[in-house]
This record gives sequence, structure tokens and C-alpha cells, in this order.
Amino acid sequence: MPHETLPEPGHHRSWWLREALAAEEDGPPAPPLTGPIECDVAIVGGGYTGMWTAYDLLERSPDARVVILEQDICGGGPSGRNGGFVHGWWDQLPLLADLHGEGAAVELARASEDAVNRIGEFCTRHDVDAWFVPAGYLQVSASPAQDDSWATAARVCRELGVEDRYLPVSAAEVQSRCASPRFRDGVVMPGGATVQPALLARGLRRVLLDRGAVIHEGTTVRRMRAGTPVVLETEHGSVRAPQVVLGLNAWAAGWAGFRTRLMTWGSYIVLTEPIPDRLRELGWTGGEAITDSRFTVSYFRTTRDGRIAFGAGVGAAGFGGVIGRSFSADRTAVARAAAGFRHLFPMLADVRIADAWGGPIDISSDRLPAIGSMHGGRVHYAHGYSGNGVGPSRLAGRVLAALADGGTDPVARLPIVGAPKRPFPPEPFRYVGARMIREALVRKDEAEQHGRRPGLVVRAVSRVPRLLGYRFGH
Repeated sequence: MPHETLPEPGHHRSWWLREALAAEEDGPPAPPLTGPIECDVAIVGGGYTGMWTAYDLLERSPDARVVILEQDICGGGPSGRNGGFVHGWWDQLPLLADLHGEGAAVELARASEDAVNRIGEFCTRHDVDAWFVPAGYLQVSASPAQDDSWATAARVCRELGVEDRYLPVSAAEVQSRCASPRFRDGVVMPGGATVQPALLARGLRRVLLDRGAVIHEGTTVRRMRAGTPVVLETEHGSVRAPQVVLGLNAWAAGWAGFRTRLMTWGSYIVLTEPIPDRLRELGWTGGEAITDSRFTVSYFRTTRDGRIAFGAGVGAAGFGGVIGRSFSADRTAVARAAAGFRHLFPMLADVRIADAWGGPIDISSDRLPAIGSMHGGRVHYAHGYSGNGVGPSRLAGRVLAALADGGTDPVARLPIVGAPKRPFPPEPFRYVGARMIREALVRKDEAEQHGRRPGLVVRAVSRVPRLLGYRFGH
């Protein structure tokens, strides 16, 4: 489709969130904060991290006074825009072992898979229909350059006795699950699932309000004074609390203390019209979450009404922690995502792309989240999910609730808590470097996907992160 007209991104909320809000009809209000209030724990951010923290705090202490301050609406950020992939860290086992040792790596990977199960249990317990489908996560090779990209992780899983959590599968098995002519062999993470991400976020909001949490949407924190107690100042009010949790996601890149700890890049999703009959022809009826093996990964899943949501981490880098329209209205990123879809599913060339949207992802120096405390243990944070936050944010919520509750729960002492992160350069060097490296990685992936050898400059620039000691890039 050389002259395909694609949807314009950035004019409305994601399809996920529009569907979720329509299903709510007249949901309970969460008006902006006006005036001063006090509470036991104040949470900045109404996405998964902040809301799971509130949920676990109220599980621990049902009478606790918990306040969430959200600048938009709950789920309005990445929690209502992502691909809805829910899986753990078995594919990261070599990195976890290198950073924390083999025993700790297995402990962390098991905790991350437990988070997937906890999301399913939450949906069942609270009657939240977030389309939780525990059909596993399938990673495939879609070109010779991607072959065996999972070999090291699979070997480490075998060596550590957890090979059943990360299983290489043949090309025939891949084809039986989704018959794209581009797909070769692959690997399955049985503990993976998918959700409708905005329905999960809005369901969390509803449960929290029912349990007595106070949520103020449309409320931006302008300043934090980290005294005793901590004071959060907003445009029309303030919150005083002995404990504060920062669940900022990509917005943490603009927050004092975190500016050199994160980079922000855009990720975009295109959504097809409903094609249930075509999905049956592909044999893609099990609900698996699927990715290819590019670095700028293409990720795709089906919806309940038979659409394909196809995403790609091909958006531009941000500057200075500002989350602007480049993260939601990038036509080039939409075109690249659409081209990826057309390449991997050539038999669907006549299928219309009906919607498109984007959002920021928060990249840490090792692609694992940063979770910890500061200001004498009065302020706690989690961010840096690097495009895989749905499952790990559930674990982060447990950790943050435990930290805010005194830190005696063993989950607060998981090896990832307080782990050091390599800083990124300050601006403008971070922005310039991120733009160059991001473009090189995208071009390298695209060349290899089409069977071409990337140019010398592209290959050289794509190696820079590794040479500088960062745990991403080729």
C-alpha cells in the first residue's frame, strides 16, 4: 500500500482509553485538589506504579489515609497507551545474574512472574474485566539477523534449573501459533499474558476509590519540600505526609534528582480494523503476546473484537525531561510502525489501519527499573521500566508500599531495590546522543529486517552505548 493514508496521531486519547472511558459511563469523580490536606502516604502519579502502591498500602492497612495526585486522569499516561503485554524477566536472567548473582537473579525473575499472576488475581477478585488472557509471550525471529537472539537467556535458564520458564520453539510451532511468512523459530515465556491496559488502569482507580483512597485528577505537583513531613505543593493546594511515593514514569526525567538517570523515547501503536476471520486464517486465536527480536522491538497482539494492535519503539528521543507532542503526534513514528506491520503481515495488505497513538517510555541505563528511597527514607520512587512496565509495575507497587510501611517486609529487600544506576550525560549531550543512537538503532534494525547489511556509520553508532557501559544497544 504505497500511498496508504494513516490515522493522525495526537488528536485524541488512545483507543484503549477511549474504550475504557466509554464503558465507565458516569464513573465516580476525582476532582482537582483545592486547599491543604494531610494524609499518611501521598502518591504522585495515577498510573500503574502509583495505583498499585496505593492498593498494596490499603491491603496492609485498610484505614490508612492514602492520597493520589495525578496531573491528567488515572491511566492517561503510558498505563493507558501501552501494548498490554504482561510478562516477567526470564529473558533478562543473564543480565540479572551479572548484576546481582545467580540466586538473586532467579529470585527476581520469580517475583516478576508472580506479579503477572497477581494482576490476574486482582481482576478476578474485584470483577475488573481487563481482558486478562494468560496465553504466554512468544518472541520470534523475523530475519536471519534475529536468529538465536534468545540463546544466551535460554542457556542461563537451563543452567539455573528454570528452563521451563523460557522455552525455545521450532519454526513449525511458531507457525502453528501465528502463520506469518516472515516468522522463523522463537522462544516462549509461558507465564506471560495480555490485558487491555486502560481497562486495568481504570479498574484499579475504581477499586481504590471504593476502598477509601482519595484521588485528585487534574492536579500537577509543582514543588516538593522534603522536610518532616514532606510537603507537595500544587497550583491550588498542598499535601503534607510523612511518606511520599513518586510514580512518575517518563515524567521522572524532568524531576530534580532523576534528570541524568533516565532517557525518554517514543513508542507508537497502530490498530487495524476488526478482522476475526483473517486471524483464524493465520491460526492466531490463542491470544498470545508476540514480539520480533529487533532492538527497537515490534510488539503485537490481538483484541477481543479481532483487531491487531501493532507497536514499535521507533519514536524520537525527548529533551530535558519534557514530555511534549513528539511523544503523541509523531507521524514518522506511525509510518514506521505501519511499515513494520505491513512487512511482518504481507497477507494483510488490504486490511485498513483504523487508529494510531503514541506515548513515552522511560529508559534506564540497564533497561531494568530503578526502585529506591531518598530524603532519609521519606520519599520512595520507581521508574525506568524501559518499555516493559505492566508486570514489573505490579512488583514495584508491592515494594513501594513495603518501603512506605517501614521496609520490614522481605519484598522491600529484593536485590533490585536501591541498586545503583549508571548516569546518563547532562543535556544537551544526552539529547544529541540519544537522537543519534536511536536513529542508528532503528536504521540498523530496518536494514537487517530487509536482509541488508547496515552501513558502517550505523553499525558504529549503534555500538556506542555498550562501549560506554550502558546495558542496551548492539
